[in-house]
Amino acid sequence: MKTVSKIDPEKEYEIAKKMIEIASNKLLEKDDLSTLDSSVDNLMTAARVLMEREERRRGHPKPPPSNKPKGRSPGENRGDTSKLPSARYPNLRIEEVIVGSGKASPCPCCSKKMSESGLFDVSEKLEMIPKQFYIQRIKRVKFNCSFCHGSMVNTPSIPSIVPTSNYGDSIIIDVALSKYSDLIPIERYGQMSYQSGLREGLPAQSLIGLTHHLANFLEEVYLAIKNEVLLSLVLQADETPHKMLEGDQTCNWYLWGFFSTTSCYFEIHDTRSGDVVFEFLKFSKTKILLTDGYAGYAKAVKNLKNYDGRVIVEAHCNAHAYRYFEDASITWKEEADIFLKLYGKIYEIERERKILPKNQDDQKHLELRQKLIPFFEEMKDQCNKSLQNVMVKSHLEKAINYFLNHYDGLTLCTKDVAIPLDNNHSERELRGPVLGRKTWYGTHSKRGAITAQVLFSIVRSCKINNVNPRHYFDWIVQRIHGKEVILTPFEYSKIIEIETS
Repeated sequence: MKTVSKIDPEKEYEIAKKMIEIASNKLLEKDDLSTLDSSVDNLMTAARVLMEREERRRGHPKPPPSNKPKGRSPGENRGDTSKLPSARYPNLRIEEVIVGSGKASPCPCCSKKMSESGLFDVSEKLEMIPKQFYIQRIKRVKFNCSFCHGSMVNTPSIPSIVPTSNYGDSIIIDVALSKYSDLIPIERYGQMSYQSGLREGLPAQSLIGLTHHLANFLEEVYLAIKNEVLLSLVLQADETPHKMLEGDQTCNWYLWGFFSTTSCYFEIHDTRSGDVVFEFLKFSKTKILLTDGYAGYAKAVKNLKNYDGRVIVEAHCNAHAYRYFEDASITWKEEADIFLKLYGKIYEIERERKILPKNQDDQKHLELRQKLIPFFEEMKDQCNKSLQNVMVKSHLEKAINYFLNHYDGLTLCTKDVAIPLDNNHSERELRGPVLGRKTWYGTHSKRGAITAQVLFSIVRSCKINNVNPRHYFDWIVQRIHGKEVILTPFEYSKIIEIETS
């Protein structure tokens, strides 16, 4: 007896169809042939439905592992691997070690003592000094009056993020970035400090409190990032679940993200209602809102129009549409492949557009975008045809309905090159918080949620602008201590460009 799990319905279906074709020429009458053909189609549909139900129960099957051998292929360029460390990392300090000075060996030819030639056989190795903790003892000079002896004055203290704390700025910044940039839980940071030589380790609760103080200290930066996002004409948005582990009756909170090309802004709320988006859009300059099609965004846009008459046009994510068809292809391969191939052509043209020179005018970009229109129209026609015969509540029906219901938003990118083809930018920026959520599960208080939204906003804004968060945090903290103008990561990146050019 055959094992059911080893039967391929698609293959068996093709075999049955061939057998029917042979039988129609030799044995069966027309009516019997039609009945058999219909029966085979019904059996195939039933098999697909059973497969889809099983896939929903087990989850999506994992793709097979790649068989690509490790290492370089024959003739493949080694690239930077052949460079010496000093060439690959030119900013690192070089420490020279001379080996063998004064230890001349006898000459292998005449056995006389050899002398130094002044030449060296030079090699390089990349080394490191493990994280070192030290205590900074601050002595503030006291002044007294040698005439009246009536008063004594202290030298002003050095500015610090938390003046009354025993922890310095470098520790506070390192703890916060280890969690919100490197996604290391604070409890693990305490264990790592013990392994680095700090005999008693660092108490996790104290370190968590330091991150709260840093978030309060950098609140002006957070608000400045928000203003940058509010000024963006094309706004991208997305949301993801956030667990409030304790401190509130509602445990299912949501992390909302609003993104421009230069900034990333997060807010954490106890609701997934579109009212969150409405409150944000009220003060924005947004004209285009790109989302994944969640109804809360449509509600916010509608409420905004009723509130002050302002019209925001909704654009939708083609990557979501593609993924819906990709999910459907597991069970409905032949039907979904048509749409996947058309989307493949769309993204191929988009890749051509992205590699155009930066100084290329918008007209050339728009011409390439308009080449997408025939593919979208072909998909729409195919969706309308397929919708008549699609299985109810199947993955394929879901994919077709998403495409048809959001067709105007999906094709809006063909009219304006400033509108992205998909919402992948938002999903990339949410990836950090999502990975963090899988590591530490959520926040334990509302204050922790505020800290998370502030520090994630600043860290992700740094990464959008290719700025090292550790460099920026050190720089902005010193700037705030000096009572200088607050600059966002985007503004800081412009300064770096000028300095390095």
